[in-house]
Amino acid sequence: MNRKEIVITLLSGVLLFIVAAVRPVQYAAEGTFFVPLTLLEKQIEQNGIGFGSPTEVDAHIELMQSPVVFKTVKLKFDMPFSLSVRKTRNGAVAVEARSQSAALSASIANHSVAITDSIKQSMLRQNVGMSYDVMEGRTGALQIEENTLRAELDSLRFAAQSDSLAYAALIFRKERQYGTAVVELTNAERKLENLKAYLNAPAPKSYSISPAMPVEKPVGLPAWAIGILGALFAAGGLKLWAVSRS
Repeated sequence: MNRKEIVITLLSGVLLFIVAAVRPVQYAAEGTFFVPLTLLEKQIEQNGIGFGSPTEVDAHIELMQSPVVFKTVKLKFDMPFSLSVRKTRNGAVAVEARSQSAALSASIANHSVAITDSIKQSMLRQNVGMSYDVMEGRTGALQIEENTLRAELDSLRFAAQSDSLAYAALIFRKERQYGTAVVELTNAERKLENLKAYLNAPAPKSYSISPAMPVEKPVGLPAWAIGILGALFAAGGLKLWAVSRS
């Protein structure tokens, strides 16, 4: 290498070193957890054992990556940060936060898990609440229908005391209608009680495997390494340029 190439190589390395030295330091913190079962009936079937299905894990990750979670975390930690979420090969979820503070990165990662659980519980309760309102209205309508049919059936039976043959077919039809209404009402009341239990039951929280902890070393290459690599790339580029011209 001639003197000019050496100077360019050294200047490139020094310039990249200066840029790398003044860039904001980033610390990464990662936490890992399993997504829990959400549906209460599934928890009862499995005696509370097990984790969410792959579909539920994907939905949980999508929620963690949503603007709603990011804005909520941003309100608590008013500092620049980045948040990434991924699924591990064992079916768990890893969340990584990066910021200029090691402690802040760990707090952001852990808080994002907690706030996602909270938002998820609110969404589930809202959905159950809507189902409860619909089923409550249906149960009320069935109760009115059952009372009406019972009154009509009692009236027909009273009238049939004087002429049972004339009212036999009508009474038979009304009894079948009344029996069907009672079965539907019983099922609706049972469903309403289940929905009430789901409405009051808290959603399970994520099962933490390893919460995010502050780390001592920042992420990325140190400034001196970037400077050396920059000088090497510059030297290689000059060498290729010289070969191409010859």
